[in-house]
Amino acid sequence: MGKQPRVLQLVGYSNSGKTTLLTKLIPLLEQSGLRVGVVKHDGGHDFEWDQPGKDTWRYREAGASLVAITSKTKTAIVEQRPSSLSSLVERLTQAGADLVLVEGFKHEDFPKLVLLRKPQDQQLLHIVSNVRGIVSWEAVNQGKWPHFDINEVEAIAQFITAEGR
Repeated sequence: MGKQPRVLQLVGYSNSGKTTLLTKLIPLLEQSGLRVGVVKHDGGHDFEWDQPGKDTWRYREAGASLVAITSKTKTAIVEQRPSSLSSLVERLTQAGADLVLVEGFKHEDFPKLVLLRKPQDQQLLHIVSNVRGIVSWEAVNQGKWPHFDINEVEAIAQFITAEGR
């Protein structure tokens, strides 16, 4: 049996700062000795990772269900089908991630940090499950969970590291 993945979702409404916070947290978490994997949910869009005319794009256009590209420094595999969050977490864990950070997937049940940019965003706390903490742009009247200001990146990283122990 493989190791159990550590997973933390960062959820919030559009423009709440999820991506910016993740890009600040990742180097701190990696420096603490964790190998971090990240899953981004592109809710409702049909993202494009490849460039028209490039070889991998041409393979997909020709009908390949799976396309992989590798070099001396990286590998990418793209499947022509959606994947569940649990299967993506498992794959990243098998690839060596100690911690999988997930941007989005509000309705999944992994532990979550909820990002609140505006006071009205607090309604999200009643919609999502498994809240472990709040990250906000303004003071929040919510004593139920640990609270961090959006700029307290080091404290958030320490919280994430401690949560997994």
